[in-house]
Amino acid sequence: MTFDFFEGAAGTGKSHNLVGRAGEIVQDGILGEGHRLLALTFMNGARRRLDARLGENSAFRRRFDCQTFDVFARTVAARRRSLITPAMQAQADALSEFDGPCALAAGLLENEAVQKWVTRSFPLILVDEAQDLDEHRMRVLQGLSPSCRIVAAADAFQCLHNGRDTAPLMGWLEGAGQTHRLTLVRRTTQQGLLATALAVRQRRDVKSVLTANTFNNRTTWNGAGFRLLDAPATNANHALLTWAIANDIAQRQGPVVILTPDAGNAIIRAALNTLQTKQHTRKNGATFGPYPHTWDRHDNEEANALLADIALPETASCADLRALLTPLAGHAPIAQALNRMDRLRRAHGQTAFTATQVTAFVQESVRNRSRMGFRQQRGHLVMTIQRAKNREFPNVIVLWPHTATGSAEHLRRLLYNGITRAQNHCTVIVLGQNRLSAPPFAPRAVVQDRSG
Repeated sequence: MTFDFFEGAAGTGKSHNLVGRAGEIVQDGILGEGHRLLALTFMNGARRRLDARLGENSAFRRRFDCQTFDVFARTVAARRRSLITPAMQAQADALSEFDGPCALAAGLLENEAVQKWVTRSFPLILVDEAQDLDEHRMRVLQGLSPSCRIVAAADAFQCLHNGRDTAPLMGWLEGAGQTHRLTLVRRTTQQGLLATALAVRQRRDVKSVLTANTFNNRTTWNGAGFRLLDAPATNANHALLTWAIANDIAQRQGPVVILTPDAGNAIIRAALNTLQTKQHTRKNGATFGPYPHTWDRHDNEEANALLADIALPETASCADLRALLTPLAGHAPIAQALNRMDRLRRAHGQTAFTATQVTAFVQESVRNRSRMGFRQQRGHLVMTIQRAKNREFPNVIVLWPHTATGSAEHLRRLLYNGITRAQNHCTVIVLGQNRLSAPPFAPRAVVQDRSG
């Protein structure tokens, strides 16, 4: 079957072209009676966004399914379980709860009968953000390729898995069919923003494409749509970082999204907590702030945050748990967990629940709401750079702490993904001083050997 592969940097319209090419193929009549398009992604967030894009296109007439590779793999493994050999099962058992089903599905898809079985439902398959696929999920895609028409999109530099070698995957994608290289960035026209992103991608000193401005002994580097500065903030004076964030938000029109590679950094946490309530005053008397914001977390992080201030007993009655959780029932996942306990009490006579059960109820509710796209939001958004993948926002602030970890290449990819989320403006605030002449902001300095 034909394979179309779209490759390009951030903002070049890979997802747009992915959906557009699928629309052309559908118009040519690939979806017959009982056929559906299958869209596969690595993460649920990307799945929701791709689902929305497909839903906006009349060519598909709601004849599509969006799934993660993990969900699809579990379905294949469950439906074709009779074909799983002991060797395949042993291999899967040695892997994680997510990788195991993918390994099983990949093994099953080596069977021509299973390939044709999938094709009878899904003759056309879309894969977005394909650079994230590991060896197990790549094998799933390879198993689908002989019988299904595939349209995929990827950019190796946007893989954020530290140390993962994307060369085998990208080599296979480029050799599987027709490659379409996208070079024009459409997300923004801000030249400073574009130049900085390109400098990071090409491993150049980002300051070399910006203009230095010094005021009150503090230097910032600026370009159209971009600003770079450092903030000598510590645990003791995190207010310096709070002021830098608030000052930047005050200069922007529209919502601001704050990104960081390390959501657990103590200085960032303290500064953002202060940002919620503190009003700042300029020398001319003008005020700005406070700026409420919401953390956009992964599902389990969201569930754990809801239960963080509750000391759940190891086992408690339904009545005691209701008294403990009702003050937080304004949060939908807590309310849904309470309703589930009530249903189990009425239908099955269960009168006590463990802390593990209650936590699982809340986590499942958060996951379900996340799949449906329901998240409560107040004010601006804060999230990790990893969570912001494949998304775009009018204004972005990237908070870069010294606790960002990984190889120099990994740090550059994180910074690039943070910068390229912005449509209008991006400000990068680096915690600490004298850190702008090292990766990811500049190539690693070469120490010359002067001995002898």
